[in-house]
Amino acid sequence: MPESMRQEEYGSFDPDDLPNLNTIGPAMSGGNDFERYAVAVIIVFGALIIGGLMAASMTFGHRNGFLFALGGATSAWISGNALLLDRPRIYALFVGIAALMLIASTITLVT
Repeated sequence: MPESMRQEEYGSFDPDDLPNLNTIGPAMSGGNDFERYAVAVIIVFGALIIGGLMAASMTFGHRNGFLFALGGATSAWISGNALLLDRPRIYALFVGIAALMLIASTITLVT
């Protein structure tokens, strides 16, 4: 059984830092960290839009609209992987494909 960690291994606690313990966001890190929050908002609302298009297409019986939304979701997923692999041109290409497919899905719902 491993022995418990001592206080030195956890780090020390400075009572003067108490007002800063609950600071959330960029003020704590000292830099511009809004990109993380922007990416989280984009992911959440993007998923809601794509999921909503898929659900609406299924509800109204538009198979083509559902397939366009599914293709847009797949393209957006691939673009996320391209972003992780630091391939900006592939990322831009797949974001463009996703946007076109989602516009096509919306047009099939409207007409």
